Amino acid sequence: MGGSALNQGVLEGDDAPGQSLYERLSQRMLDISGDRGVLKDVIREGAGDLVAPDASVLVKYSGYLEHMDRPFDSNYFRKTPRLMKLGEDITLWGMELGLLSMRRGELARFLFKPNYAYGTLGCPPLIPPNTTVLFEIELLDFLDSAESDKFCALSAEQQDQYPLQKVLKVAATEREFGNYLFRQNRFCDAKALCWVCSA
Repeated sequence: MGGSALNQGVLEGDDAPGQSLYERLSQRMLDISGDRGVLKDVIREGAGDLVAPDASVLVKYSGYLEHMDRPFDSNYFRKTPRLMKLGEDITLWGMELGLLSMRRGELARFLFKPNYAYGTLGCPPLIPPNTTVLFEIELLDFLDSAESDKFCALSAEQQDQYPLQKVLKVAATEREFGNYLFRQNRFCDAKALCWVCSA
């Protein structure tokens, strides 16, 4: 990432006069939105299950504008990337769709058309209106937290009636979250997690 992966392989093959870099790149990408608004090119295959719709994901990413070598947004060089909840913490619809198509360990390149990225207004002064952006995303890990979210929303009486196998799944997920927070040296957050479902 950080610029080198962006150019890797993009310019290979026949030149297409009059076509932009992103237009050439898009011709060999997979349409995952059904309207060519989100296009994907796998750089490195992942393994295991696809990301679940209610998962929390641990990702590294870099976002690029077409005529810039440096990313306009990136968390790639941060020591500890943040765990993000799908449907809550991710602001780009294209990134959400892209992540749902990924597996653990996968590295992929995505093109997001404006209606899946920053829209008709853009994000001044950095992102012009109606801009297609490229993101390189590496899915480090994810936790399927749907069962935990459902359990924590129940009353104490309803939690007492919850099937044991589902309670065990919730406990395993909460333990994984706590361990993740502990490894990030977020000790107060890890401790607070123990009280979330009892609140």
